[in-house]
Amino acid sequence: GALSVVIFDPRPTPPADRAKDNPWPEWPRIFRVDYGHQEVEQKYGKDPREFLVLSKKFLDDGNGNLKGIETVRVEWTKDESGRFKMTEVPGSEQVFEADLCFLAMGFLGPEEKISEELKVERDPRGNYKADMGKFTTNVEKVFACGDARRGQSLVVWAIAEGRQCAREVDIMLMGETQLP
Repeated sequence: GALSVVIFDPRPTPPADRAKDNPWPEWPRIFRVDYGHQEVEQKYGKDPREFLVLSKKFLDDGNGNLKGIETVRVEWTKDESGRFKMTEVPGSEQVFEADLCFLAMGFLGPEEKISEELKVERDPRGNYKADMGKFTTNVEKVFACGDARRGQSLVVWAIAEGRQCAREVDIMLMGETQLP
């Protein structure tokens, strides 16, 4: 078995109860403990999660084998537009020894490079700004839907918006559509 288990999460520790800005039907962003967390805590004496930690770099032993992970603590603040921005805490760098790493990454927002290169406007939360129902952005022939438009949400919303957006693209390209 493992000598230790650590889970890095760049986000803050979630609240115990659903926050007012997290209404149904959004996925409840609350602190959860699943059986894996319980098992690690029972074996090693503490919850394995390290919140507000950003992985920066894998370190090797000179032979191509993983030897550690360079990390830094982060904090979240709102910028002038009200959008959350992650900043590194100076002097908080830390190396965690490791010989095995699993990557499990969730959705943290749409690609910035695409919006910068195409000059697609973003909303205060950092999502691509697009008209609901038409899914058009400020850039001609560029559409946005699902998580990229509304933010992380339920998969049923992404599927529904994807279908609606496909219909609007079909109308733009063909002048009509047979899509529902």
